[in-house]
Amino acid sequence: MKYLTREWYYGNKDICLDLEVDSNAEQLSEEYYKELYNAKLNAFLEEEKEVSEMDYEPETWEDIQIMDEEGNIISAREVMSEEEFEALRQELLENEQNQEDTENEPYDEEASTNNFLEIHQNEIEDLKTNLPKEILDEVADIRVLALGIATEKVKDLVDKYSKECEMMFEKPFNEYNKHWYSIADKVPTHIKENYNFHDCQILKISKGGNDIVFELDNSGGFTNINKIIYKDAEILENNFTEGCYWVYDEMYLCDKGYEFHIAVDGENGYDYITLQASDVIFE
Repeated sequence: MKYLTREWYYGNKDICLDLEVDSNAEQLSEEYYKELYNAKLNAFLEEEKEVSEMDYEPETWEDIQIMDEEGNIISAREVMSEEEFEALRQELLENEQNQEDTENEPYDEEASTNNFLEIHQNEIEDLKTNLPKEILDEVADIRVLALGIATEKVKDLVDKYSKECEMMFEKPFNEYNKHWYSIADKVPTHIKENYNFHDCQILKISKGGNDIVFELDNSGGFTNINKIIYKDAEILENNFTEGCYWVYDEMYLCDKGYEFHIAVDGENGYDYITLQASDVIFE
């Protein structure tokens, strides 16, 4: 991968805080923290109780929203043929039926209380890891920040840092898209229309003569294709682990035809598979 690299992936900071401003966050106060914690806990328990009592209303899936490689939410109809869309819709309807047949778990206040505490503790650790020292030094009580409350100064600092992280995350996508548009006219339609395997699971990679075959579980992706045949192919870098997921991909032109870079996420974390081929066939 030239753009969506390991360094980019592991360097991402996921800062998604919807903070409210409260002057009580200016100083450490055990009394304020406990009061805030209990208020947030009670709201969480009420929501959990409502969900457990909710009547299930199946979705008809007349439209299906998906995320493109740039992280934008788009309609699946924009990138799928009518046959592909209908197949995906039928799959989702089957899942809906299975969901409808499953009874809601009864409300368990003790389990939900423990779950809230675990979420809260994880949020505290994430903030300690993801926020820079300059911001953490301005925080009187990291527990209060984890509950969504901050001073106006801290909120401004976090919002600014969050936007910077978002821009850093999107920058490689934008740069790769410029590359893609520079070569798109030279890529055959059958590749452009079908090479979309985000969230598919790679079950097996095998060699068949001069070809390399990927077998997929496409149930988590947005394609009906479950086999990719790279013609006259050669693997340059192989970090495949059984059951890893196809996360991102890049494509380049080369003397052999095409060079495919595939980012996978599996038991060894974020890694790459790189290969060259003269063409690609889909089944």
